[in-house]
Amino acid sequence: MKNLLFFFSVLLALSSCKSLVTDIDIPYEDRLVVQCFLSPQDTLLEVSVTKTAPVIGTVQDGAERYPNILNATVLLSDGQKTVTIPYQSLPLPSSYNADGEYIFTTRSRYFLLAKNLPIVAGKTYTLKVSAPGFTSVESACTIPIKVVSEKDISSEQTTVTGTAGRGGGATTYPSIQVRFKDIQGEENFYSIGQFFYQKGTYLDATGTKKLRVNWTTKYEYISDKGQENQTVVAQPFDLRSFNNFTSFGGGGSQGGGGGQQNIAVTVTDRYNEIYVANTDKAFYYYNTAIDKIRRANGNPFAEPVLTYTNIKNGLGVMAAYNQSRIIVKVN
Repeated sequence: MKNLLFFFSVLLALSSCKSLVTDIDIPYEDRLVVQCFLSPQDTLLEVSVTKTAPVIGTVQDGAERYPNILNATVLLSDGQKTVTIPYQSLPLPSSYNADGEYIFTTRSRYFLLAKNLPIVAGKTYTLKVSAPGFTSVESACTIPIKVVSEKDISSEQTTVTGTAGRGGGATTYPSIQVRFKDIQGEENFYSIGQFFYQKGTYLDATGTKKLRVNWTTKYEYISDKGQENQTVVAQPFDLRSFNNFTSFGGGGSQGGGGGQQNIAVTVTDRYNEIYVANTDKAFYYYNTAIDKIRRANGNPFAEPVLTYTNIKNGLGVMAAYNQSRIIVKVN
């Protein structure tokens, strides 16, 4: 019997090579994809509502692949009060320009000022989303009560010598390592964000003193498993390409006459903003999965990553965190 089954298997395999199957009827149903992160430090509540996209058939590129659902009803409740979060387009600060001024980018999401439903540590919040043509979805999260104290966060700065980029010569640059005390007596998940920026001045073509600002960021997600009640150490934040302005465009150039003229920038300040957030499991699992996908960068040989979701009847994540911030000067 085994030999007979093997014969038929080979026969089917060989016959399938004669023609390609171009019409496969796979059941598919659009589902809502929701993303929502809550924190007591929020001033603006934000919920993203899109829909799933099939991996076969016509696939759109860019934002068109995951278009916003504009007619959804988004309800957020703390168990006592329920608010409706409306769909809006708001100009929000996204970065700085070279002169240190905010760059505002218009974002379209479901937005609501947090004062309408304050996010409080220890409370559980429920999110319900419905839209015509979709199965309604819901999720819930509890805001972490404990937070890493600012006095328990520190950073150690060292000087490292290495090459500056591909084909670059030797350079000396700062490397920053963040340390903080683990919250004792419970399982913890952390998000560590660092925002390094430096300011400087230069003279433009008219001799007027101008401001120049440059920055870079780093994020890391850590579980305290195996290092409970100890000092948690983040990966070094190597500022290899950010040790001076000219290495990343801050030195700049300006047109004039027959070509470009270099601008000498005098560095005045270097700072690193450090954010340490105590997160729930959903925040940690979702972001570590997204981080792995991002690191793969389209590598076809990378291991497939199963993206975490806790949205009932849909996809996406609702998660919570509670964070502290310190600012340190970088030499």
